[in-house]
Amino acid sequence: MGNGRTKKRFRLLAVGVGGQGVLTATRFIGEAALAAGLDVVVGQLHGMSQRGGSVSSTVLIGPGKSSFIADGQADVVLGLEPLETLRALPRMAGHTKVVMNLGRVMPGVLSRQGKPYPAIEEILDQIRAVAASVHTVDAGAAAEKNGGTQGLNVLMLGALSALNLLPLTEAQLLSAIERRSSKKSLGRNRQAFALGRKAMGK
Repeated sequence: MGNGRTKKRFRLLAVGVGGQGVLTATRFIGEAALAAGLDVVVGQLHGMSQRGGSVSSTVLIGPGKSSFIADGQADVVLGLEPLETLRALPRMAGHTKVVMNLGRVMPGVLSRQGKPYPAIEEILDQIRAVAASVHTVDAGAAAEKNGGTQGLNVLMLGALSALNLLPLTEAQLLSAIERRSSKKSLGRNRQAFALGRKAMGK
């Protein structure tokens, strides 16, 4: 999508579970948009950031003040967990592009009920029936090569960047990540971002 002022409002929904860095990911995108001189609103829709709980957050770039994304309005859904991505189905439509991590986190409710986690292909089939496109990445396997899952959210941002689905350049997004990274996490985040791009063939 490139950069510059966008006349049409761009709506991104990020979903996952607590501990995956959903809110941090949307803050990175928001700060990159601000630094690029774009109008941006970042909001948390619902959920708590405690480990294992459902978390969703929005980034809206362009004219407007609301941080809410209505049903069928998401331009991009960034899913850090498959079932949480499926929960976002009502906000998708025929124009929505989905970038989904294949790594699963078993919900406590399924565990307590003794029910199995749904097959990934079943989840993908339901999303593909609605969305314009679905890009998957085995972020967990790639993150393990990066020393663990702490860089999962940044890895997914790298994948998103590689697909050119944001009104931001790769350099603008990476710069925002670097500015907000501690000295300890800077190198790991740079590597995670590069791994995400590599996973998308970039």
